[in-house]
Amino acid sequence: MAIEHWLCLALTAGIGPILGRRIIAAAGSAQAACCASVALLAQVQGIGSEKAPRLHGALAKAKELAQRELQRCATCGYGLICPEDEAYPPMLQLIDDPPLVLYMRGQLEPRDLNALAIVGSRRCSFYGREQSQRFAALLAGSGFTIVSGGARGVDSAAHQGALSHPLGRTIAVLGCGVDQVYPPENGPLFDQIAGRGVVLSEFPLGTAPTPDNFP
Repeated sequence: MAIEHWLCLALTAGIGPILGRRIIAAAGSAQAACCASVALLAQVQGIGSEKAPRLHGALAKAKELAQRELQRCATCGYGLICPEDEAYPPMLQLIDDPPLVLYMRGQLEPRDLNALAIVGSRRCSFYGREQSQRFAALLAGSGFTIVSGGARGVDSAAHQGALSHPLGRTIAVLGCGVDQVYPPENGPLFDQIAGRGVVLSEFPLGTAPTPDNFP
């Protein structure tokens, strides 16, 4: 399974999306990258001979982590996709650092390419919440998938507005693991989103909602 190897890279300490793809390019595939030698790693831009042995050891440890993560996802019913999968959003492939894996509650659909993001303040005014919900409902009724961050305020209102239309779809992109509920009052909302869209994250299961994750 390709996802197993991409997940191994994603769970390796010291490897992010950009460095992960450099290693894949040097090794020839994600599978080969997970077994890369110290010598090969040392030649990759951003690693070098000093960092290569540590990264080699971290990759070895990540193989077991990836197996456990796959089992947890299977047990909980979470989906996992990598850039080799057809379901991986094609426009996400065009950014500088597309995530090595995406965790999902729910399913992406081809019509999600026709998407529009609505984001805003957590401490919004009543007017801001009202307009976010209204715009989302109207756009969802016109066939747009509404994308937001699942946060309080404008984000939650956007998701709710999309769901208010019988055919509305919405995607919540989280700054934590898909198994985490943040803010805590949005548990029922995330369940609704998973049934009519996707709760999505690039972060491993159990990742807490720390400020650095939200950008």
